[in-house]
Amino acid sequence: MTVLIALLVALAAGLVAWAVSGLVLHRRRRGLEVALAPYSVGRLTESDARAPGAGSPELVELPFLQRAVAGLADLAARRGVLQAVEVRLEQADLPLRAAEVLFVYVVAVVLVALIGALAGGALWCLVAGGGSALVPWVVLKALGDRRTRAFTEQLPDMLQVLSTSLRSGFSVLQGLDAVSRQLSDPIGKEMRAAVAEARLGRPLVAALSDVARRVRSEDFNWVVSAIGIQREIGGNLAELLDIVAGTMLARARLRQEAKTLTAEGRIGALIISVMPVAIGMFVYAVNPAYIAPLFHNGAGELIFYSSVVLAVIGIVWIRRIVHFEV
Repeated sequence: MTVLIALLVALAAGLVAWAVSGLVLHRRRRGLEVALAPYSVGRLTESDARAPGAGSPELVELPFLQRAVAGLADLAARRGVLQAVEVRLEQADLPLRAAEVLFVYVVAVVLVALIGALAGGALWCLVAGGGSALVPWVVLKALGDRRTRAFTEQLPDMLQVLSTSLRSGFSVLQGLDAVSRQLSDPIGKEMRAAVAEARLGRPLVAALSDVARRVRSEDFNWVVSAIGIQREIGGNLAELLDIVAGTMLARARLRQEAKTLTAEGRIGALIISVMPVAIGMFVYAVNPAYIAPLFHNGAGELIFYSSVVLAVIGIVWIRRIVHFEV
């Protein structure tokens, strides 16, 4: 049994290492970079040439594994899971194929759940499988949200540069060109992609709408709407962008004020969330026999799982209380 568990652990670790090495070591020059190079702003780097599912590093290269990936992708696409994974990967700016990521994810979850079942029975199978299934989504969402926040924080600077360019006599496309060269990523990268698409003949508003969809920024949707309205009916776009930038700065200040006022509540929520787990681990380390009935007695297990459920409900409730949508 110990040897089997060790082999499964080694297999799971090898799978993770294989996925990481496929991302790091097998980066290749993408076809989109070659196609957009004549139209790019300055030099379109490898990291800038990105198309979902095209030219991304391949994690699965063996033919029989690729057939398995294709089958899983077809099933996931019919249920809408594949599209959700693609959206999350785009938001986090991870150049990976959604189908291959989903395949590696499913295999890893099954392996970890099997290891838990062999090591501790059905309970550990559920705990290990549930944890391994949840953690990647949490990490992917955190990466996407962090990139969205960074993009939103750069929007006032982008609007100021664009407004100044328009007042200097440049067109909207030329102004976005200046934005892509003067501002850092992620907004610089996204604007380079939008400018390259517009130079290839795609409508500028459509290219910018794709940027808003990728970064999931409500504030940038306002900017796209303003540019679309101006291109349809005319008007002073520079003045309109100044108004939008002022609104965004006011919202940013309001967010900071709300964050400051709710700091005590958020710290209290963190302490209340961590304290039961910390106390339980401390008691188990000092006197395991005292807490053992919670795991080896029917009434104790009922109390334990009920407490976990109530703790999760309390944590979610507190987070909603101290979170304000601005």
